[in-house]
Amino acid sequence: MKLYTNLFSPNARKVHAVAQELGIELETQTVDLRGGEQRTPEYLALNPNGKVPTLVDGDTTLWESNAILCYLGGKSDTDLWPKSAKRYDILRWMFWESNHFTQAIGKIIGEKIFNRDNPDQVVIDRGLKDFRKYATVLDGTLHGSHYITGDTLTLADFSVGVGLGYAQICELPLDEFQHVKRWWEALIDTPSGQTLLPPNQ
Repeated sequence: MKLYTNLFSPNARKVHAVAQELGIELETQTVDLRGGEQRTPEYLALNPNGKVPTLVDGDTTLWESNAILCYLGGKSDTDLWPKSAKRYDILRWMFWESNHFTQAIGKIIGEKIFNRDNPDQVVIDRGLKDFRKYATVLDGTLHGSHYITGDTLTLADFSVGVGLGYAQICELPLDEFQHVKRWWEALIDTPSGQTLLPPNQ
């Protein structure tokens, strides 16, 4: 399996983290995002969105990080992606991550990192409001539970967790959400969890 990746992409990092957790070795090729390699005809033939990651496994080509996580999980007999109805609960949280949680954090990342010389506080405040809304949902779910879907680590934890790698630079109010904070600290206190963190953090 070959992964087209860039470790500055949180979506790519969660794929690396899950592969590490599963013991799957991936051939990797770094896509030079700053150099525009993701917009070359060769790469767009693999991923018409011009984004990372992209996984190629024989005749199978997959983009969208959460789909790739499920594909990797299906390669093993693993609690990360159990062969049971629990998959639907895991999928629910993965959809929630991409549609809500990551969108909230992304607003702040855009201003704090990519527009740091002239950040728009209105956008940051909107992102923080949304973050608090969705972190409240996550905090309630993690009350009395080790992981998002119960007492075992699943793909949902990697999918949701990767955005919190920006908690410090984005000044996310994690102290307001003790169950989220406890879960996140436990997650990154593992080798695969460490892979979720951005470079140089």
